[in-house]
Amino acid sequence: MNKLIVLSGHSGSGKTSLMRQVMKNEVVSFTTRKPRQGEIDGVDYKFISLEKFKELKEKGKLIEQVEYSGNYYGIDQEEFENKMNLGNAFVIVDYHGMQQIKKMYPNCVTLFLYTHYDQAYKQMIQRGDTLDKVEQRLRTYQQEMKNKTYYDYVIRNNHNRFRDTKEILEKIIVSETGKPSN
Repeated sequence: MNKLIVLSGHSGSGKTSLMRQVMKNEVVSFTTRKPRQGEIDGVDYKFISLEKFKELKEKGKLIEQVEYSGNYYGIDQEEFENKMNLGNAFVIVDYHGMQQIKKMYPNCVTLFLYTHYDQAYKQMIQRGDTLDKVEQRLRTYQQEMKNKTYYDYVIRNNHNRFRDTKEILEKIIVSETGKPSN
């Protein structure tokens, strides 16, 4: 049985950058938000309309869904099954998404990645988020930090220690799946 790695963490924690270097088989979530500069449809997210989201929801095709900062995010059953059939996979979701997936797929491994508030703030500004967006997205920082106790693993992504954090992530995945991540 293939393993699903579920990764969460506050905005700006480095989730996407790290996981994409460690594993290739990503379950791609969809979102109703507009793409950020440099994001690619079908790679970073599947960008869909609110109407399409409502349609997926009404047809019962969602295994996970959440509203965040006025936008909807989720994973459809077909995407999930396709990626899991390919091998070990990972998905990046928030705390509520992790709870939904764990109910449906209790065999998953949950990881929480975090960084210091100031570092997250800086990361988000550097990737081009507006000051308003950064402050809005980091309003949930304290609550998300409290939720980290519900994860199998908690990893701190220290400033300028990307390689160390990546190695820790790789070791966890190897210990959980029994094989190298890529």
